[in-house]
This record gives sequence, structure tokens and C-alpha cells, in this order.
Amino acid sequence: MTQPILTVNRMRAWRTQLDGALITPSLETARVAGLQGADGAPWYLPVYAGVTRGGAGAEAFESALAPDGTLTLFLVAAPPTNVVGTPNFAGTEFGLVLDASGGSTALPLEASPQGGSLWCLRKTLSGPELARIRDALFDTIPNVAVQITQKVQLAVLQTESFVRQSWDNDVIKSGIIREFGGIPYGTVESLLNSIKEEPEFERQYMVLDVTFRWTVPVPPLPGYVRWQVDWNGRAYNYYQDNIDRARVFFLPDGFVLNEKRDGDGKGEGDAVSLLRFSPPEEGGAVEATETTFRFHGRPDVTWERIEAAKQALRDKLGLEPGMVSIQDAHGVTARFILDLPNARATASEPVTQGDASIDFGKGLRNEVRLNFAQFRALWAAIFSTAPENPLFLGRVEVSLLDGKYTERLDFTGRLSGNKEAGFLDAILDEGTNRTYATELTLKTRKEVFAGPPQIVEIAVIFQDRTVTFEADEPRFEKKISIAQSLRDIVLGRQPSDSYPYILRVTRADGSSLCCARTAPSVPPTLWLLATQIAECKDPCA
Repeated sequence: MTQPILTVNRMRAWRTQLDGALITPSLETARVAGLQGADGAPWYLPVYAGVTRGGAGAEAFESALAPDGTLTLFLVAAPPTNVVGTPNFAGTEFGLVLDASGGSTALPLEASPQGGSLWCLRKTLSGPELARIRDALFDTIPNVAVQITQKVQLAVLQTESFVRQSWDNDVIKSGIIREFGGIPYGTVESLLNSIKEEPEFERQYMVLDVTFRWTVPVPPLPGYVRWQVDWNGRAYNYYQDNIDRARVFFLPDGFVLNEKRDGDGKGEGDAVSLLRFSPPEEGGAVEATETTFRFHGRPDVTWERIEAAKQALRDKLGLEPGMVSIQDAHGVTARFILDLPNARATASEPVTQGDASIDFGKGLRNEVRLNFAQFRALWAAIFSTAPENPLFLGRVEVSLLDGKYTERLDFTGRLSGNKEAGFLDAILDEGTNRTYATELTLKTRKEVFAGPPQIVEIAVIFQDRTVTFEADEPRFEKKISIAQSLRDIVLGRQPSDSYPYILRVTRADGSSLCCARTAPSVPPTLWLLATQIAECKDPCA
């Protein structure tokens, strides 16, 4: 605490003339000893201290820096040791010193009592001041303090001992000398000789305007000290808790697509992927199929890296660090950005996944809803080895302490090509519709059967059904519903825009010839003409 600032307000005041000034036996002990009102009631000047972390109710009264720049601090006002009485809060001001060691100017703080001995201090900062306080308060020992200024009127009896003790204080000495005509007394003894000629002087009080000023350190805001440790030629960041210094938080290397199936019975962490198809009503295009793909990205952690970092940080910090997942840290936010196909699946674009669940310990969960073309493009990308293909790659952007620190973790949505069919079968929802049905009209003419050679039957054989026409049909037009396997389309085993079939032609002599054909989806009509029949020359299997 700095020396108090004194100004003589008046002298020769009787006890009944103190007008609220508090009586102290000594200026040297006024801050730490009890005071008295003119009526004899006990008073004291409060001693202020920061709220002790971990104390009763401390969690509700910890320092905080809001996103809008409002700094909130709490102080406890207590009496000096072994002192009782009424606290004197009048004339107390609080200020924020951004450079406590350098003695910078204090910024005024708004103070409000919170009941009991607790005081709340607030200041809204912006610009360079906010940047400085944000940097400083996350240090382990912030170079920031609350300056407390107490302005009070104190009354001291004008006794011989007081005059002797104050002889070296120019302010008090000058005040007394002025009372005695301004005569330049060379010694305290000569002054006391003049005082003795006025017996009432020692029964009266000198009233002084006194300013006490001292500082209380501001505790650190819960935050981090960032450390870098190299591993295999790359620098990784680790975040030490600036209050619980033995806790060091680590991030995973990234996230990778988990190939396990949802609900495989191996725990929530393994309940990962699920795929549902929603085909259109019969007659709609297969491209109108909607897909819902729920997937999981497991955190990829190289534990050898974490152990190596622990060893390196032990030497830097001089303590045994406990390595903890960043999931358990405070002030951490994250968002997931994923490259997805555009509506026509002709290009990709990064899309923020607002509903993604990100857990740095259990993994990343997300669900995308895509049209069929988008899903097929995405599915192909999962098993692609082309490094330039960005589809179904992404990143988790991590922010600590409102952007004071940022990290990027890559999401890799790739699996080995030999796992494609197995992964698809594993994640397909058992209740989903796995086929797409469409209506196709088959037509032919009676003259096609006339030959030569004469034909008795034409059969169109699709994967799941066969349609036949005979020469004596009353009508040469039939409508059928064809089911396509969405699974086979996704795996590339069946086209989505045509329907493969076998055309079998049976002649009057009992022989049959076959040929493989495809029926286009547009228009949805398949004509069986004489030219097509003539091209069927292969024996049937």
C-alpha cells in the first residue's frame, strides 16, 4: 500500500464539531485498527480481498469476461484482525489497473454490494483495452489488479505525542504552524512551548482528509496456457489449465469414418452408421429416392504422441502433468464442416453441419439427407482413392475461450474399396425399402409372330418377373411393375436409368433364341419389333 495522502481540513475542532469524521488514536494504525465515531460507536475501514477459489459459494462469484467485453470481479470486504464495529464504505472507489507492475492509470469500476460482505465490480471494455485484459487474465498470474481508494475524514487529538510524531510530516507540521501565525519554528520543542500556552489545544482535534490507496491482485480467469510439442515432424498444441496447472488438455489427431454398424451391441461409442432409402411412389423416377445417412467419426488418437508430450511437458512445467481430453475442458466450442455434393451432384461444396454432435472422446455424429444422385456421388467418394476428390471430407473447427485459440481437426470419410458391399449391407436399416418400383409398358404387333420363321411366344425376362406374348393374344400391350435393387444401383451393379432384361423368342419348331437387352426408363414404353426379334440369334442358357 502506498503512503496515505493527507490534507488538513481544519484544526481546533471539539468532539461535538467533528461532523462525521472518525476518531483514530494514530494515523499509522488507522487502516488496521478500530475507529470511533464522535458518539463513541466503533467503526473500521474494511480490508478488501479477492474471493478465494473453492471457498463457500465461490463458483457463483468467480471472475468472468463476457463476450460483449464486460468484466465482472468480486471482492470480499472484511474487518481488520480483531476489530469489530460498523464498516465505513463511504468514499470508497474501485479501479482496474491493466499493468499492475507498471503502475498504469486505473479505469473506474462500477461497484455494487451483493449482500453481506460481497461486492461486485464491473467494467465494459472494448478495443485495445479489451485485448489487453483478455490476454492478461488468462495468464497463470495476471499482471492486473483492482485499485482500492478509500477517502475518509479522520480526527486526531492534538496531543504533544501527536505533534512530536508528526514533526517530519510536512502537511501536518505546516497545518499546525499556520495555526500559530506561520512562525517558522526551527524545532518541535519550540513549537510545543507555544502550544503549552494554550491548554485547550491538546483537548481538541485536527481533522484531516485522508486518502488510502492499495491494490488487490485480480485472479486469473479460467483459461489455458498453450504449449507446442513436436511429434513425427509436426507441431501439436496442448492446453494447460491456468488454475489447475497439473491438468493439460489434448486434442485427437482428427476424426475418421467409423465402419461399424449402428446398434451392433458394442456400446454407444460404437453405435455408428445407419442408412435409409425413401423411394418415390411407383411411377416416379429413381433419382427422386431420398436417402438419410447417419454416420459416426471416431476420434483418432495416437497415444504414443500423448505419452511423448507428457514427458516433454514434465520437463517444461516442472510438475507431473495429467493428460486429459479436451472434451473435459471449459470454454470449448466446435463446429463440423463437411464437403457434400450440390443438388445435381456435379460439384462439391463445404456445408456447416449445424446439428452435428461433436464429442472429442466418443466421436462425431452427424446425419445428412441427400437425393439419390447426391448419395451415389458421396458413396463413391467414400471408397475413392483419388486425392483430389473432396467429397465427404471435412473438418472440425475448434474454438477455445471465444476464439483466443483455434484448432482444426480433419474428418476423413474414406474406407477401403474391398469393404464397400459389406459396409453397405451392415448399415442398411432393416426396415428400409431396398427396392425401387416403376411401371413399364410393353408393346408388340401381331405381324411380328408371322415370320418366317413363325414365332409362337415372345418372353421378356426381368430380374424379378417375366412377361410373355403369344400369337393369339387378344391385345399386344401389357403393363408391369419392375423392382430395381437400390443396393445394386449404389454398388454400380445395375444402372439407374434403364432396366436390363433377356428377350427370349420361341419358334413354332420348339427352338428358342435369346439376347440381352436394356429398356430405357424414358420413355417408359418398350416396343418389341420385328427388327429386334431378328437380332436375337444366341441360344438360350
